[in-house]
Amino acid sequence: MGEAEKFHYIYSCDLDINVQLKIGSLEGKREQKSYKAVLEDPMLKFSGLYQETCSDLYVTCQVFAEGKPLALPVRTSYKAFSTRWNWNEWLKLPVKYPDLPRNAQVALTIWDVYGPGKAVPVGGTTVSLFGKYGMFRQGMHDLKVWPNVEADGSEPTKTPGRTSSTLSEDQMSRLAKLTKAHRQGHMVKVDWLDRLTFREIEMINE
Repeated sequence: MGEAEKFHYIYSCDLDINVQLKIGSLEGKREQKSYKAVLEDPMLKFSGLYQETCSDLYVTCQVFAEGKPLALPVRTSYKAFSTRWNWNEWLKLPVKYPDLPRNAQVALTIWDVYGPGKAVPVGGTTVSLFGKYGMFRQGMHDLKVWPNVEADGSEPTKTPGRTSSTLSEDQMSRLAKLTKAHRQGHMVKVDWLDRLTFREIEMINE
């Protein structure tokens, strides 16, 4: 059996450490409210939605199972953004791998400051922590963010991060899957060819 064909695994019950997730970036554009909405709620004008640069958003993360929270939520630290929302931050969740049931899912909500001591949801998304074969999800995942709502931890969730549109077998999703397999060591690595390939993928993404 070749090196690239080996499959290494460990049971989650033997992994006595806290679950960690990395929050990447948020893509897209936030639409400003109508003039009428601003007249009805003048505080909107002072919210992050009307900043000239990217507003100071933060993300909360909470694990659910069967619609019930398994632990308290954690949030990203403060970060000032300029041109894009890019946290690039690891979050250590207050739950360990052995404590995760098979149907555990994580609810991610993006928040914006709205007045003193108040925040409003920019959007939310929910994704299961285990795939259909019972493997803990690894690598990078592009998730759909449902605008203006908190992430829903119920089953079935109202804010699924993986939808039929995001899972469509187009060229981009296929490239993403191949890139993920490469990062996880399921493909033979050839340095010069990898550099050329990733350069082409970056050009396609642009």
